[in-house]
Amino acid sequence: MRGTGGGRHHLPHRLALVWALLFAALNVFWAFGGRTGTHPLETSDPAPAFVLANLGAALLKGGIGVVAWLATRRWRRRVVRGGLALLLWISGVVCALYGLFGLVGNALVLAGILPGGEGAGHWYWYYVLLWDPYWVLGGALLLAAAVRSGEPRESGEALGGRMF
Repeated sequence: MRGTGGGRHHLPHRLALVWALLFAALNVFWAFGGRTGTHPLETSDPAPAFVLANLGAALLKGGIGVVAWLATRRWRRRVVRGGLALLLWISGVVCALYGLFGLVGNALVLAGILPGGEGAGHWYWYYVLLWDPYWVLGGALLLAAAVRSGEPRESGEALGGRMF
């Protein structure tokens, strides 16, 4: 493994890393009783299962960010580069679809087309305006990083060095 080539080529990777670390930090904050007032599951006295779920989510989200960062490295083995790009593709699709389905579903609840929980209407606004778009943004960044991971490097790597 060698250092990165730098430049704009890795901008989506860096933005995906920041997105993932911010999201992971929020899960750690929630795990230890932090409250933002923007999520219905927040509690100042979290149950052990809630703590573990949030810490697990933080590890998963942070791991996605690390994968984006690792994909900026110049790996000599094609299988490593391809594996990292594949993880970016998978996580990007999952995040984008999760956000898109949430956005549509929650908007349908707000529009009165789908039934929603009594007294929980204001939470749907947080999902439509904050959480669902954040998932879509992360998916888009991860997919952009995956696309860039499959391109030839700035160092003049031949087309044979593509993702697969």
